[in-house]
Amino acid sequence: MAGDGSGTERNDRISGVVVGVDGSEGGRDALAWAARLAERSGLELTVLVAVSMPLISVPFGRPVRLTPTPEVADRASTLLGDETEAVARAHPRLRVNTVVSAQEPAPALIAASDRADLVVVGSRGLSGVKAAFLGSVSLRTAAHAACPVAVVPPGHGRDHREKGRIVVGLDGSEQSVGALRFAMAEAARLGAAVTAVRAWRLVPRLDPMPSDGAAVAEAHNAMSQKVSEDMRRTVEEARTGETADVDVEVETVEGQPAHTLITAGGGADMLVVGSRGRGGFAGLLLGSVSQTVLHHSEVPVVVVRSAGGPARD
Repeated sequence: MAGDGSGTERNDRISGVVVGVDGSEGGRDALAWAARLAERSGLELTVLVAVSMPLISVPFGRPVRLTPTPEVADRASTLLGDETEAVARAHPRLRVNTVVSAQEPAPALIAASDRADLVVVGSRGLSGVKAAFLGSVSLRTAAHAACPVAVVPPGHGRDHREKGRIVVGLDGSEQSVGALRFAMAEAARLGAAVTAVRAWRLVPRLDPMPSDGAAVAEAHNAMSQKVSEDMRRTVEEARTGETADVDVEVETVEGQPAHTLITAGGGADMLVVGSRGRGGFAGLLLGSVSQTVLHHSEVPVVVVRSAGGPARD
């Protein structure tokens, strides 16, 4: 059941899974993926289009954004109708809300994240520039949204077949524990299993004496075992009543974190990461590992900034 999409943004029509569309292939992939996830999770789907109305100066007051003209609103409504028609056919029982925002895409999606369980964007398209890597809207939204954000790579949305596997990266931080909780909660709703992955490296000896091969191998085995034990403890502490029966496998890999996660997530339905960033800029908020995974993953990546995971009723 869809809204008319003829007005500007209304907060009371934003809920569940929010997906940004703009008529691009990337937006359609994100929409298809979001619709499938919303239906399987039992959530509403909100389809949002941002028309980027300009700001104007007001004497003795703050700048205000122009209201979309009837022509712009009609075009946005037509776009929403075209984009959601296929969703209605494929998911007839899914409740679909449509929203037109006068803001630019990234601020509109960030504002919607205050009421959403998950925001979904395509990796390219919403910014209007076909970049070689992640688009600026996707990056800004993932960095600043109040809820988890899923970034869907090109070609992944409409013909994807579920594999029943979610990969999540752990690194010992509170943010990664939040990502773990999110991954386990999604697995419980979707009937999937979770693979928790942690990359590690053994600190080399500083003395110039050559290392004994057997001693090095023993040290590597000991480190791998310690990391595995820590991960299993983290998994059990993160379980809730909802996720008590979720199958979670831990995997330790000696190597670089971003490459390890991208490789491990290659055959998954989604790859979940924490933000780990610091500061007020998008790059600092996300951190280098999260950004690298977003740029290069071939499967949808969910960025979880909160240590507590998604807030669901």
